[in-house]
Amino acid sequence: MEGRLHSAECAQIADDPKPSLSSETAQVGISGQVFAARVRLLYSSLRLLVVGNAANAAILSVVQRNVVEPGVILAWLAFFSASIVWRVALTRWFVASKPPDEAMALWARRYVMAVAWTGAAWGLAGIFLLPETSSAHQIVTAFVLGGVAAGAVTTLSPVFSAYLAFVVPTLVPIAVQFLLMGGETGYGMAAMNALFLAYLLRAGYSQGEELGRTQGLAIERAALVADLVEQKAVAEGLNVELRKEVTKRERIAADLRQREASLAKAQRIAGLASWEWDLETNGITGSAEAFRIYAIDRRVEDFTFDKFMDMVHPDDRDAVTHAVRHILEDKTIFSVEHRAIAADGTTRVLHQRAEPVLDDAGEVSRISGTTHDITEQHRIRESLQAESLRAEEASQAKSRFLANMSHEFRTPLNAIIGYSELLREDALVHGQARGATDLERINMAGKHLLAMVDEVLDFSKIEAGKTHFSVAAFDVMEMVGEAVATVRWLVESNGNRLILESDPRAGRMEADAVRVRQMLYNLLSNAGKFTERGDVRVTVRRIEEPGASAHGGWIEIAVADTGIGMDPDRLDAAFEAFGQLDPSPTRRHGGTGLGLAITKHYCELMGGTISVTSQPGKGSTFTLRLPVRASQAGPTEEPNSG
Repeated sequence: MEGRLHSAECAQIADDPKPSLSSETAQVGISGQVFAARVRLLYSSLRLLVVGNAANAAILSVVQRNVVEPGVILAWLAFFSASIVWRVALTRWFVASKPPDEAMALWARRYVMAVAWTGAAWGLAGIFLLPETSSAHQIVTAFVLGGVAAGAVTTLSPVFSAYLAFVVPTLVPIAVQFLLMGGETGYGMAAMNALFLAYLLRAGYSQGEELGRTQGLAIERAALVADLVEQKAVAEGLNVELRKEVTKRERIAADLRQREASLAKAQRIAGLASWEWDLETNGITGSAEAFRIYAIDRRVEDFTFDKFMDMVHPDDRDAVTHAVRHILEDKTIFSVEHRAIAADGTTRVLHQRAEPVLDDAGEVSRISGTTHDITEQHRIRESLQAESLRAEEASQAKSRFLANMSHEFRTPLNAIIGYSELLREDALVHGQARGATDLERINMAGKHLLAMVDEVLDFSKIEAGKTHFSVAAFDVMEMVGEAVATVRWLVESNGNRLILESDPRAGRMEADAVRVRQMLYNLLSNAGKFTERGDVRVTVRRIEEPGASAHGGWIEIAVADTGIGMDPDRLDAAFEAFGQLDPSPTRRHGGTGLGLAITKHYCELMGGTISVTSQPGKGSTFTLRLPVRASQAGPTEEPNSG
């Protein structure tokens, strides 16, 4: 049994109390740790104790085999072996449980009971294995029991109660037996056993106390070492944290310097300075850019509010004074633009923006702000304004010229168209077919030129603000039919089919019929122009919507074609003036590029909208959405006659 309990397990029992001494000290104290160490040492001495006891039991059994009944010896050996087996099992249980210091009192009591069992076994040997007839055998028994008891000083003295539980039951019975034998030998042996017992008790107690003091010192030393190690670790940790903090602060300081340099550079590039005005001292502190803007040497000159006001252009001082008074009284942000005469004599245009800083009493104690040098921007802005004014005046002059020249443009064109028609009819009457064909071409060219002139003149009127609406009621489908009939020849000349889908509910609407017809004509012309051997479909419908009672609902006219279509990114550009789907000089399709721009303008003036959906190669759909009662918010002045 003992052979299965390895020495490593015993060493583990003895070494278990050493970890976390400082924390254990806080929980159970030094005395508790010393006691726990004694108990662990008690359990760790099992090998030596078992080997010694087993050897002595074997010697005693062999020596007494001829003078003591074999049955008595076997019964004693069985009782003795049972105590040893229990101690081995108890020790294994202890090793497996790894009990904490707080549980050592319980384990000490268990061990004392086990040791008392073994001591009782040796005490029985002093009674039943002590023959009365052989002094030599008596001496052997006394010697064996004395040796076993003496050996317990080493193994059991760590816990004195365990030592007592073993030594007293071992020696007292044999001393009593010798006393009962009487005689000089009996009394002498009894006295010797009593003295030996007293000596062993004294030695065991002293041994235990000395061991306790030694273990206490060892534990205290270990605790001090652990505390020192812990303090060292803490100190090293603090040093590491300190180094990290120093490194972090150095990095922050370097980053701050870099940010300050970047900010100064950004302010210099942007011409934007920051400043703060202390109302108590009247002094102004600011960034390097602030002193650069005002051409002040910050190393030798102080900057005060009075000095700042002296630099403000005389014509702008009232505006600056008003802004400062406003921020002091209303405690709100102010923004003011003014000119300033810097210390180097240059005049600069500055934009000031500032906010108040309040003290505990809620009064303005400081004003923080920014100064933006916008001299160059101001110069560019004035130049652009002048250029814009000149361009606007030129555009208005052009628009007025074209609007006023409508009679001069249209009169000769109408004459060309009229005379060509008369001459064509004459040629046909006289059988001059070739001449009639040429005159037809002249007539078509004249009409085409007149349409282009009309578009340019209409757009010029739009730019000049001379668009005129004549709002009147008319039948929607009748107007649409007229427009379709007018443009059918153009649509069908490219091999297209012109399809009209009417809505019997379209009814009448109030708008400028001429302008609506012109918008529809523009959409149909574009559809016919950009579609070959396809379909051009006109769809008309009336839409009633909740909340549309103010204008009576909507008339929606959609013109869909199966032509070349448009790229999605060109849809918005389609409504721009002079825009072309194909802007290259060799484009196949002619036109001024004004039709859709004019249509959009007319539509919006009447309170409507125009939209388009398109896919390249699949065609486009333009949708006019006009109120039944059109708006008259557009210009109403009469156009020039012509």
